[in-house]
Amino acid sequence: MAIIIPKLTVAQAATIINAIITFLQYSIGLALVALLLYCIPPFNSANSWSVAARQVHTSLWPVILRRTHTYASTRVNFFSTLSLISALLVAICGIVVPLGLKQGPPVHSFFHPINASFIQDTSPLGLATSPRQDFKFGRICGGISQVLCPGNTPETINRTEIPPSVFETFSSTPHGPFNMEFRRYFINNGGYNFSMAKAQIGIVQSLILQEGIFAADGLIIDMTETPGIGFSNHTIPSLGDGSTWSQEMFWLEPVTTCVNTNLTIDYIRVDEFGVDNFNLTDRGGFANLTTEYPQLSRDGQNINLYEHAYKGAVLGNFFTMMGFNNMTRNESFVGKTYLLNRSSTSYTIGDMTTGDLSFLQNATLGDPDTSCRGFGGADNANITNVGVQCGGFAGPAQRTDGGDERIPSMNSTWTQSIHVCASTTRASIQTVTFTINSTRDLRDLQITRKISNTSVLWAVEKTDLMIRDVDLFWGHVVDKYESDPSLWTIRSNALYVPAGGSDSWGVTGAGQPSTVPAAAWAKVYALSSLSDFDYSGKTNFALLTKWQSLLAKNPETGNAQIRNLIWTDMVANSLVGTETHSTLVAASLEPSVTYDLRYAIPLLLLFIIWVPSFLASTFILVLGRLKVTYLRDFIDHTAVGRLALGDSALAPVDMRGGSEPVHLNEGSWRKAVGKTIVSFRSIINVRRSGGETFYDKVPKSPAASD
Repeated sequence: MAIIIPKLTVAQAATIINAIITFLQYSIGLALVALLLYCIPPFNSANSWSVAARQVHTSLWPVILRRTHTYASTRVNFFSTLSLISALLVAICGIVVPLGLKQGPPVHSFFHPINASFIQDTSPLGLATSPRQDFKFGRICGGISQVLCPGNTPETINRTEIPPSVFETFSSTPHGPFNMEFRRYFINNGGYNFSMAKAQIGIVQSLILQEGIFAADGLIIDMTETPGIGFSNHTIPSLGDGSTWSQEMFWLEPVTTCVNTNLTIDYIRVDEFGVDNFNLTDRGGFANLTTEYPQLSRDGQNINLYEHAYKGAVLGNFFTMMGFNNMTRNESFVGKTYLLNRSSTSYTIGDMTTGDLSFLQNATLGDPDTSCRGFGGADNANITNVGVQCGGFAGPAQRTDGGDERIPSMNSTWTQSIHVCASTTRASIQTVTFTINSTRDLRDLQITRKISNTSVLWAVEKTDLMIRDVDLFWGHVVDKYESDPSLWTIRSNALYVPAGGSDSWGVTGAGQPSTVPAAAWAKVYALSSLSDFDYSGKTNFALLTKWQSLLAKNPETGNAQIRNLIWTDMVANSLVGTETHSTLVAASLEPSVTYDLRYAIPLLLLFIIWVPSFLASTFILVLGRLKVTYLRDFIDHTAVGRLALGDSALAPVDMRGGSEPVHLNEGSWRKAVGKTIVSFRSIINVRRSGGETFYDKVPKSPAASD
């Protein structure tokens, strides 16, 4: 049977219990002494009076009544007061000190290898994942007509199998293209009528509104400010009370930079769907347009996405300006508005439109052309031509009249900023740390990740094919391939994924899950063509609110963050990791407590008294300066029974040093009892020297044995 008491912590409950016990401890002593004095008969043996006196004097009654300290010496008063303070501090410590205790975080024991077992994901994403046994990697090459894939021979041009040498190279570590598979797939004819595993691209379970880092079937998904996905077929150590462990994980992350065009779309809401004064406003995009042609560095893996986005923004503004009757920058000014023709566009008010911004009077701002991406389909596929997607971006609608964005109203004014963004995919190896309690549920995993700055060897297939004809294999390989003539290699802590046919055509390559990131970027920059999920916020108001909050923090980084989160959601719904660990180096979790040192102040004061007292008493006892036999004699001869019978070694001494006892009359005993000098020093001195005591020489009376 248990009692449940709400609104109390364990420390608070322990404090209440200690307070009750302390109260009982002292109050029961007072009560029993009072009952003893009430019930004691007027005639008792000497030992009985000694026992009764001991009970009275060890209780709190002398402290409360303050009767014995009136005429005591300074030394006796000092140690008596110190004992009282110590007793009070002990009582206070018993009540206050436990309040500082709190449940601490779990701490891990030592790490050691331990068997791990697979854990099933029961979320919609996990339940929708296709079985793995029928999946098969493959590849076809040729965007317009079939060509020979890297590693194949002319005799194998009509085959889709990956050459063993290529498979061996990019399987030499678990951080490459063969560690990922399509989440959902079906076997059907791919390009050139080859039967292949094709991706079923779709949103099984949108994760866009989730926060933090969490696990899903085959993936670690990060939806924080630095989104991305890690690939792992989850296994958990077999430790019943919880455990923690770390894994080096293959990681893909979106990287985006956005540049403000300094153009906005502005309008007035007249009803739920209609608008008035639908204008493009020059915020400096036309009037302050640069006269210098934007440059784009060709530095391969040292990519500068800002240059890509800036070039797209400058050229987009220029062609948009030309669309208004070949207008020049001198004909515009900051704040000038241009009426837009809505009849020729399917633009929806508040829609987060990207890709197609044709309503901007012949604008090419949203066209991901070669000038912004930095490559074309006819360029050579290699490690230096990084897969970049570009496009214009009309951000979520933001209210400009001071009203609440969540409550649109008639005649409210709204604006949408236009940015040009450039995005790519970066591969890296990252350390992911897992902690789980005694359950076996992926939702209970606590996950943190740390970017590894360790430089590793990355490789990309070497070929002379055009980008539109091939999706190259890439990944982390072992060091023996560093000088392989069939590879481009680089030592770095990350690899920007090279451009391929999936970037040019915007589709996923059959049999090649590694093409999903590029195909996802193509969809991100053409949201109007997506029907799988409403990423614009047009029908998902929670999503719209999230987008608006990101823009409110920072328009440039907010726009980039929107792109990155959409890409992460798409890729997580399309890919699954297959790397499995049957053994993990893990540590079990053990409970701990934390303590607030403010509650230890009474204990500190008690230690200040205890430490010198304990050390000094130990010193005089160990060195024989005080003998235990003296303590026993002192107890015996200060007993009230011996004093009453005159059998005690205590004797009054004259102030002048005489040995004759002082005779007191009955009227002056109250005053004299506090001033008369009573000596026990002879026993102290003799006991210190180990000789015979005065008490040993006194004849024993028959009453002494009573």
